[in-house]
Amino acid sequence: MARHGGGPEEAFDLLRRASQRFNVPVRVLAARLVGGAQRPGLPPAPAPAPGPPGGGGAGLAARLDQVLGFGLAVLGAERGNIQLADPATGVLRIAAHRGFGPEFLAYFAAVADDGSACGRAARQHAQVVIADVTTDPGFAPHRGIARACGFRAVQSTPLLNRAGHLVGMLSTHYPHPATPPPGDLQIISRFGALAGESLSTLLHTAPADPLPPAPARPPAGQT
Repeated sequence: MARHGGGPEEAFDLLRRASQRFNVPVRVLAARLVGGAQRPGLPPAPAPAPGPPGGGGAGLAARLDQVLGFGLAVLGAERGNIQLADPATGVLRIAAHRGFGPEFLAYFAAVADDGSACGRAARQHAQVVIADVTTDPGFAPHRGIARACGFRAVQSTPLLNRAGHLVGMLSTHYPHPATPPPGDLQIISRFGALAGESLSTLLHTAPADPLPPAPARPPAGQT
């Protein structure tokens, strides 16, 4: 309620949904939420929390995996990725993923356009859902890689820090046309602000560890 300005009924509904989703008692999630409010961190999750901020690359990797795992679980997806935004250029670079091979990782290694779901979400600073990439006009340039990698739907949620700056992007992918339930999308949208602030803290306190250079994108027409 304090962080998002919502009422008690809305807050409890979000807590209840998370409890049912993960089969974790509400009292346990509430206790973790209270603990998280007393120090910077992510919202309650069933997995043990990683090391404290400032733990270097290993701490960042653990936090990214936690954020991605939470997003996949809530939105019922098996594949997804997290991109971090270059603060100077705004380019999104993949920093964590599950379920994708080298072809996908090379193609989307660096995203700066607004045709993909993640590119649109970055430009709008808002959650974007493409229910069917084969019928979405803006996604047309990327249909080849979607077909090659076997996904038909995608959602992307911005990870924003407290100042509203884009820190990264959480995307989930689906093998068939799909739109996640509105309540689940709302949970991830709220989660994006918490995760963005937590990742921002880690990125500013961890030792410099630049992302690897993006692999060359395949020539147009190749998949």
